[in-house]
Amino acid sequence: MWYVVVLDAKEDVSRKEIYYERSEWLKKRAKVFLKKCKTLKRFEVAGSSPVKVFFVIETDDPSTLNVLSNHFGDTWDSVIYPVIERGIAEALKEDLTGAAAEK
Repeated sequence: MWYVVVLDAKEDVSRKEIYYERSEWLKKRAKVFLKKCKTLKRFEVAGSSPVKVFFVIETDDPSTLNVLSNHFGDTWDSVIYPVIERGIAEALKEDLTGAAAEK
């Protein structure tokens, strides 16, 4: 299953605290987390303040995502969304099918 994780740094958190949390993540949890993910991509919104990060994750073990949100929970607000890939043409076809069914 695919997931999008949105992490927003809490406004009262300093860059030093963010750096510390990232360092601890790399020391303690990153290797275990990576083993449980088929795909893991990290994106950061350029120039955002507070810092905003997105992860796109593919994993068969959704409990893995708790490791991420729990580790960063003191310094980041997080939201996790299960997602499916769907092209625009497919979405339009579904929209038209649904609209026809509503009539």
